[in-house]
Amino acid sequence: MRHVFHVVISLLMWCLFGYYWYVVSNREIGQETVQALGILAVVIVVGVGLTLWWVAHNKRLARRNRRSTPPPPVPEPFDFDTIGRPIEGPNIEVLQAASVIDIDLVPPTEEEQAADPENEYLGKKCYSVGQGGL
Repeated sequence: MRHVFHVVISLLMWCLFGYYWYVVSNREIGQETVQALGILAVVIVVGVGLTLWWVAHNKRLARRNRRSTPPPPVPEPFDFDTIGRPIEGPNIEVLQAASVIDIDLVPPTEEEQAADPENEYLGKKCYSVGQGGL
């Protein structure tokens, strides 16, 4: 539907463009028309000039490599996973240095289950440094 809307708007704009050319072609060229064309020419030249300046400005920034370095990473919280389960395990530095990490999901205790029987994501996520192999 959005594509159809864009096509209809485009066709209406082309019809308006054609109508304006029809109106302009039936008029005599007077002083007002020359002034309007002069103003239009100035606006076009200023617009092109500003665009070229903006491109040159961005190229200067790119040459200085100001945009090539990514922002520092935001530390992620390591207390809960994305669905709210608590995480247990060694600290993050130990896990980052490990070649293999085992992840176990510990089922909820009876108290946790009784407290929220409809929550299917109860329990804990436990990380441990693995021994390798499959």
